[in-house]
Amino acid sequence: MVETLWPYSGFTVKASERKLGQGRLTLTDQSLLFEAKNGEIIGFDLPALRLIRLQDPSSVEAVYSFHGELRSASFRVVCTFADGAERDELPSKDDPDRMSLLRALTGGVVARFLSDHSSARTEGLSKVTEEKFEEQVNDLRNNIALFPSKKEFEDNVWWDEELRKRSLELGEKEPVIWDDPYRDKILYTGTNPRMTIDNALEKLDILQDDWINGRLDPKQRACSAAVSYLITRRQNELGYLGVNGEPTNVWNDAAERIRRNEGRVGVELLKFI
Repeated sequence: MVETLWPYSGFTVKASERKLGQGRLTLTDQSLLFEAKNGEIIGFDLPALRLIRLQDPSSVEAVYSFHGELRSASFRVVCTFADGAERDELPSKDDPDRMSLLRALTGGVVARFLSDHSSARTEGLSKVTEEKFEEQVNDLRNNIALFPSKKEFEDNVWWDEELRKRSLELGEKEPVIWDDPYRDKILYTGTNPRMTIDNALEKLDILQDDWINGRLDPKQRACSAAVSYLITRRQNELGYLGVNGEPTNVWNDAAERIRRNEGRVGVELLKFI
């Protein structure tokens, strides 16, 4: 049993509140505390929460009871990474920081934390069921297992006909598994060797979006990070060169960074492989 699933041991993020201005939002498993720059403090125990409303991945509103009176506080949360780096806006799909979003704290993560630690109603916040999540992760693992050989990747031609057929068979099931009937988000595994790899990254991106939007619990996040590790390790095992032509071991180094980074925040990643 893994006891620490980052960031649910409590965390602090930079946020702004419409009345109190900028400050730090601190969450533990018992309370929420906002310390504004002007010295004002708003805090309450989590049992006092009555409603959690997620307006967008960065904005969350908390309605709480104070001496029988309902009050509300709306927070704009800065995207905060585990190393302390902060981003006012979420990284775009082409941003290098995009691949670190499974380790980011956002308004969606704050909303999920508050929901998981209280009995408050929620609005704008949903959760991926364990059944659906397992189905998606299993599909992604199967996708990784079908990565082409180095020669197939470099030529972008299937030389292994059996591998091509198995890849296309997997591709047929993807729209239902990922709730994407028109493939607006995912590609088609097996169309060509490189698309098989690219599609695994597209699926990982969906999981990252689910995390920053508060749809994953901490265990699901850890499993998603483990799959990210597997994608990187698989590229090393198959001998692929780096994105910019670096030696193959660049992938092993990247995988080890993922494992070490997770370890620093209390997650033994290999337990989720």
